Amino acid sequence: MHVPDGYLSPSTCGALYFVSAPFWWAAVARLKATLHTRMIPLISVFSAFCFVIMMFNLPLPGGTTGHAVGMGIAAIVLGPWAAILAVSIALLIQAFFFGDGGITAIGANCFNMAIAGSLVAYGMYRVIGYRAPIASVRRVAAAGIAGYMAINVAALLTAVEFGIQPLLFRDASGAPLYAPYPLAVSVPAMMIGHLTIAGLAELVVSAGLVAWLQRSDPALLRHTAPDAPDAGEPILPEGESSGMPSAAKLWMVLALLLILTPLGMIAVGAAWGEWGPEEFRDPGAREAIAGASLHHAPPPQPPSGLERLHQLWAAPLAGYEPAFVQNRWFGYFVSASIGSGLIIAAGLVLNRVLPRRKAAPATGRRRRTFIEKTSRTLARTLNNSLDAEEWASSGGFLQRLDPRVKLAGMGALIAAAVSVRRLWLLVAILTLAILLAAMSHISIRRLAARVWTAVLLFTGVIALPAIFLIPGDVAWRLPLTGLSVTWQGLRSAAFLILRAETTATLSVLLISSTLWAHLLRALRFFRVPVVLVVMLGMTYRYIFLLLQSAHELTEAREARQVGIMEAADRRRLAAGTVGVLLGKALWLSGEVYTAMQARGFRGEVYLLEDMRMRWKDWIPLGGFAAIAGTAIWLGR
Repeated sequence: MHVPDGYLSPSTCGALYFVSAPFWWAAVARLKATLHTRMIPLISVFSAFCFVIMMFNLPLPGGTTGHAVGMGIAAIVLGPWAAILAVSIALLIQAFFFGDGGITAIGANCFNMAIAGSLVAYGMYRVIGYRAPIASVRRVAAAGIAGYMAINVAALLTAVEFGIQPLLFRDASGAPLYAPYPLAVSVPAMMIGHLTIAGLAELVVSAGLVAWLQRSDPALLRHTAPDAPDAGEPILPEGESSGMPSAAKLWMVLALLLILTPLGMIAVGAAWGEWGPEEFRDPGAREAIAGASLHHAPPPQPPSGLERLHQLWAAPLAGYEPAFVQNRWFGYFVSASIGSGLIIAAGLVLNRVLPRRKAAPATGRRRRTFIEKTSRTLARTLNNSLDAEEWASSGGFLQRLDPRVKLAGMGALIAAAVSVRRLWLLVAILTLAILLAAMSHISIRRLAARVWTAVLLFTGVIALPAIFLIPGDVAWRLPLTGLSVTWQGLRSAAFLILRAETTATLSVLLISSTLWAHLLRALRFFRVPVVLVVMLGMTYRYIFLLLQSAHELTEAREARQVGIMEAADRRRLAAGTVGVLLGKALWLSGEVYTAMQARGFRGEVYLLEDMRMRWKDWIPLGGFAAIAGTAIWLGR
């Protein structure tokens, strides 16, 4: 079930890395936040157990081999998140040091076995064993079914990943680039062996170890059985933060398995989908491949993508055959011992990365709760709005202009930025916007942090595919992926990003240099419908009114809170706060609107001083119009 290099396209591998990354991050965060170092020895022993158990190859129908994985028992004892780490560590060491699984396919192998397998095993065990006593037979049956389902789900995912490759990736002649067999072959070829032999092996391993732990150390089963009638004891006995003697018993089982690892060499033949290019050329091996693939002949030549990526990584102990050991059977045992030692080293690294949590003193710093973070975010938003008011009231270049001049001038520049078709003109307009910001005392640093970075991240995600998808002259080719970056694609992406950056900067300059009431009055001067002006004005005021109300509400909650709330209570408090705030907002909106109507408000915006155009305003207006018109004419 280990996907080698070359059987999945680089894009498929990249996608599975991307999908797996959040699970790895969540697993490390969960381990660090809840279990910490007292679970590190158990993670190490189960990672080593998964590594060793995968070395016991079993003969499968069709002349291939398979093996149990151990993800079922890992998820049952450690929980899903720690099991994801344990199995992932074992798969990483197999790939890097022994060539069992590809380097490019680590994300795929971890997603199939460590992530999907652990989550399925944990979910099945919790559902089937719900409210069953720790020592009950139902727990044993639940463990067996959980392991059986987990390994078959992992095998199905692997088969699907193999099967979609010839549908998506072919060369100019129509031959598959990577895995050669479609879904109609890959799914039954993979699932027949795992639904029978390999699945039963995982069932026996999971059920057998749970039955043994029920008698020898039931405390190890309590972490994933909070609904059991006799639950409630700690994962480890009090005072044994190092994981002993629970881990010691498991290490003894692992030592016994290490001694027996040479038995894993009795079954001969490669696993389905793990053939190398040389086997596609060998007539005898081709017959074996066809027999294992429901009598579908393999392609005449090895897939070109498989041949290119197959030797991407030369593992130092490839095939579990150390060059310094002459005896093949003893070398297999040495490889198992080295792998277990590497996993112990990885556990020590985790032990250093995740230091033991200590109780914080009463006067020390503590982790902020969700409510506290929300309150501080609201306060920062209000402060940002005050900064904008200060910018609009300062004596900069734009602030001294009539609001109608700014509205017309910025609108003309935005129209020019949208319509020009030359990159240098877009750069010139953006440069002008930066100069206007500097002349108006608007912080360039804050523009970069609040506007340019956000726009770049948003439009960059949209523009990124263009550099690969738009045909044209090749600028360079990405290694291993077969993707080409074209000059035309780069130009299109640059246009999109520069247009967005320029228009966003000009819009922020207009708002930051103009008081809101003056801007609304300028909109009415240009005959913007009064209904739209009223909606803009009321929305603006209500945004900050709601922010202020939410900030005061969260501060009042904090002042009345004693101690640290549980996570569930914090979620209920947050939901209740949102409900109260919504009700208050609806009530306040009706009261304010009624009061405004009673005072004669009909939507018009009035100022204490009338806006009057001065001769000093006509010059900038003419300059804005000239710049915009010239840019539009030159950028045709």
